[in-house]
Amino acid sequence: MSGLDDPTKPRRAQSAWVREEFRRMVRTERPSNFDRIGFAMRALHILKPAHVTVAVYEGKHEVEVERGRAWGRGPGKEWAMVAIPRHASRESIAITLAQLAGVADVPYVIETLLLADRGVEG
Repeated sequence: MSGLDDPTKPRRAQSAWVREEFRRMVRTERPSNFDRIGFAMRALHILKPAHVTVAVYEGKHEVEVERGRAWGRGPGKEWAMVAIPRHASRESIAITLAQLAGVADVPYVIETLLLADRGVEG
């Protein structure tokens, strides 16, 4: 297993692109229940990740993150693309984005994202 595949090993500085694995939720919601991309964008607005520019798009199979260094934006700056499938739950999206922003371990951050979206869409 290389350093890129093993989450316990640090990422190599010379790599320009990294595919990360995040926690996943088993529960799913029906495709018509809510706007998953809209939920992700509202969550990113709340999280405001300073070190990473994020693009969100509709994926096919699972919530997935690809990221790399944003070479022209200065040291420590990154880009990320987040794939969100039609069956993803609010919880899986919130956890993934909180991990991406580096705040998943902050108490109540996931609950805050979920509650902030309550009432926006059924």
